[in-house]
Amino acid sequence: MEFSFRGSVPNTLRAGIRRLLPALFQHHVLKMPVLQTERISLRPFEPQDLEAIAAWEEIAGAPDPGAAAKEFLDFCFREYRERGIGPWAIQRKDTEVIAGNCGFPEINFKARRGEVNCYIAPGHRRHGLATDALLALFTVGFEQFEFTRIQAICDEDNLNSQGLAEKAGMKFEGYLENAASAKTGTTKKLYWIVKQDFATKSDCTVKVSLKLAARSDSRTEE
Repeated sequence: MEFSFRGSVPNTLRAGIRRLLPALFQHHVLKMPVLQTERISLRPFEPQDLEAIAAWEEIAGAPDPGAAAKEFLDFCFREYRERGIGPWAIQRKDTEVIAGNCGFPEINFKARRGEVNCYIAPGHRRHGLATDALLALFTVGFEQFEFTRIQAICDEDNLNSQGLAEKAGMKFEGYLENAASAKTGTTKKLYWIVKQDFATKSDCTVKVSLKLAARSDSRTEE
C-alpha cells in the first residue's frame, strides 16, 4: 500500500521533493517546529536516523542502502540550513521508530499555497500515521506559515493516496497533464483544502511547538 503522493523515497529525492524555489526563500526562511499528535512526533531528521532510514523497504532494496539513506539525510540537512525547513521525520510514539517522512515539497508564498507529501514505510501502514502527519502539516501550514490553500498531487491509479487525501479532508479538483506525466504515461490528480474548510480531526490533537528543534553541529555534507 503506497501512501506517498510523490512516489517512493528514491524517486522523491531525485525529482519531487526538491521543488522549493531558492529565490523565494531569500525573504522567507521558515521556522520548522516539532509537531505532536497522539500517535506520532514530527521532527527534523538527525544523523542517528541513518540506520532507521536504511531499513525503509524502498531504500533497503537499493544497491547500497547506506549510501541511499545518507543521500536522503544530506538533502534534509541542506534544506534545514538553507531554508530553515525540509522533510519532517515521522516518529512513532509507541515504538520510537522512524516510520517515514512528510513535508512541503513546493511552497508558493505569493499565492500563499503549499503542497504536501507523505511517505510511510510499508511495515508501518494501516495505523493512521499518514492521516496524523497530514493533519499536522495542515495545522502548521495554515496557522504558522499562513497558507490559504494546501494541495497534494498523486497518480490517477494510486487509490490509496487518493483515499488518504480524502480522509484528511481534501477535495478532488481535477487532472493534471504535464511533460513529466506525459513521459511516464501516468495522469496526475490534484487534491486541495483551504484554510476556512480545515478542521482538525477529533482523533488527532496537534500541538505546535514554537521553539525550534536544536540543530546538531554534526549535520554536515561530505
